[in-house]
Amino acid sequence: MKNFLLKIYSFSLFSDLVFIYPIYTIMFADNGLSPVEISTLLVIWVVTAFVLEVPSGVIADKYSRKHILFFAELARIIGYIFWIVMPNFVGYAVGFILWGIKGAFTSGTFEALVYDELKANKQEKKYLKVSGIFQSLHYFAFIFAGLGASISIKYGYNFVLMISIISLIISSVSIISLPHVAIVESTGEKKYFKLLKEGLNKAIRVPSILKIIIFAALAHAFFGSLDEYWSIFASSVGVSKSGLGIFFVCYGLVQAISSLIAYKFESMRSQFFSFLFLLNGLILIIGVRLLNMSSLLLILLFNFSFELIYSVSNSQLQHAIPSERVRATITSVKGFLVNLLIIAIIIAFGYVSQLYDYNTGFIVMGFVICFIGLIYTLFNNRLNYQSHK
Repeated sequence: MKNFLLKIYSFSLFSDLVFIYPIYTIMFADNGLSPVEISTLLVIWVVTAFVLEVPSGVIADKYSRKHILFFAELARIIGYIFWIVMPNFVGYAVGFILWGIKGAFTSGTFEALVYDELKANKQEKKYLKVSGIFQSLHYFAFIFAGLGASISIKYGYNFVLMISIISLIISSVSIISLPHVAIVESTGEKKYFKLLKEGLNKAIRVPSILKIIIFAALAHAFFGSLDEYWSIFASSVGVSKSGLGIFFVCYGLVQAISSLIAYKFESMRSQFFSFLFLLNGLILIIGVRLLNMSSLLLILLFNFSFELIYSVSNSQLQHAIPSERVRATITSVKGFLVNLLIIAIIIAFGYVSQLYDYNTGFIVMGFVICFIGLIYTLFNNRLNYQSHK
């Protein structure tokens, strides 16, 4: 298990230690792309991952997960090579399609691989602790990538892309070198749509699983979509451009710490997390109304809390899934819903902000979060009352 954990941690770290992350939109602009073209590229990226999310999970329940993860990482490497040799809209679009493929074929697949390996060794109760570590490595990699980009950019974008490719090669070697894990229950003989139907039925028709999927997806979608706008918020508070870097370092550290200690909260009741969800909406509203430096601390608390909710909910989902053969499929159903919700939130936020201003958009999102948290709190309290009765 020690060798296995070291390799998945290495995969998690180097897969996200990509120096081009913080500056690729600047690279697009410097190479002559218009704002509309840049927005179109981002849509291509999201839609590719969105369309392939559930099919990727089904495939991961049929074939070797480590090989799927390896080829997914290879797709992103090829995509970055396109960015080097074709620094134009078409080259960037191809790169984003390949990056979207990588994202879709990694999300549920990696989680399923880790959980099944732990379960095969009768250590599945350690999943949240293990997932907390590899999730925190994701945030630390993001922080280091930002620092690395600021140093390496003076050598040019192609140099930054080459360093990024080297990191991805290391992550690819880490995942492909995992030993073969005995399949708990074979799915190789199952037809694609039969397996898809089984996974969707488990996800939709089992109330306990559906409840967790929706709750986890909502938490992930809100902090995942609003994440794109924190720089705008920080600027409205008065943070300078150089200070934004410090803010995002703190942002990454807060989320890393949250995911790292999430396992300590696994025993908390569902009412605690639904109330925390509601409280997060109030935190966002108060932060926007204050609109001063203390607001940034509230935003960090907001993201810490949502990361905690998501990490614990995701672990609960893994424990609730009864069959290994549809684990990646069900997990990808959650990812599919996350992408759908992120698109909806971004569109709604953009529409409100366009009509009024960004602060009004944040406040509206705060009220929506409060409403969802209230519904879940009342629902959980009702279930708790009925069970005691």
